[in-house]
Amino acid sequence: MHKPQPADPGTDTVDVIDRSSPLPLYVQIKRRLLQMIASWDRADQRFHTDDELCQLFKVSRMTVRQAVQALVNEGHLTRIRGVGTFVGTGKVDERFTPDMDFIDQWADSGRPLVMTLRRLERMPCPAAYHLALGVAPGAPVLYLERLRSSGGIPISIDYRYILADYASVFDREMVERCSLLDLLKTCVELDRGVMRIEATAASADVAEILQVLPNDPVLGRHLVYLDVDERPVMAGYSIYRADQARYVVTVPVSKVVPTGPADIVSFSSELRADGAKKIKK
Repeated sequence: MHKPQPADPGTDTVDVIDRSSPLPLYVQIKRRLLQMIASWDRADQRFHTDDELCQLFKVSRMTVRQAVQALVNEGHLTRIRGVGTFVGTGKVDERFTPDMDFIDQWADSGRPLVMTLRRLERMPCPAAYHLALGVAPGAPVLYLERLRSSGGIPISIDYRYILADYASVFDREMVERCSLLDLLKTCVELDRGVMRIEATAASADVAEILQVLPNDPVLGRHLVYLDVDERPVMAGYSIYRADQARYVVTVPVSKVVPTGPADIVSFSSELRADGAKKIKK
């Protein structure tokens, strides 16, 4: 990977940064960077480093980082820890559909996903998930941990707990190729999934996996899937880089889908993100 060409602001920095303006310096820099991003034609090369931008704009590193982080949050730039900053390819809209066909959605967007299985093993159900799955604490479940990447950039890390009854369909090869829902459908008739999405900050462990900085913004998606008999069959959560994906939800207005007791139980206080941190590595 080659180092990018020296910055070419197209105008003198004195004209770019107006220190007498009431507009904060980082906002002025952000606006100038947006212009530079719009004309960036080296998608396979690193964008300018923070040090290069400090020299270009004659401002502190803190001011540059504030401007760059704002652009990362908006998806215009992407940081890969240990590698550098790159011009973003735009966030992918993950649309909630009955099939939850995220693999196909990413492929259709021109950014196919690569799944890397990190863990696949039977384990006692953690206390944070026994209510969500309707099993006793410590009952055997299948635990699955999978990293989704696109173009070498980590997109999300998935953590799933699946009833042991269905463990046989989740072999390593299929898990790295297929939708988990598609695998579940081969052995159980699913009725619905219940989701909860929240913004949070990356823990040190998550930052290492997703190649972001600790406390960078990430999206958490907690979920429970139920079969037609109202029995929870899979629960867990996913953590996404906030600069790579966003969610699109279509809300029906002509018919209200009732919420059953299982939905309420599945998102009890025991299913909060801080409970998930208790999972043994």
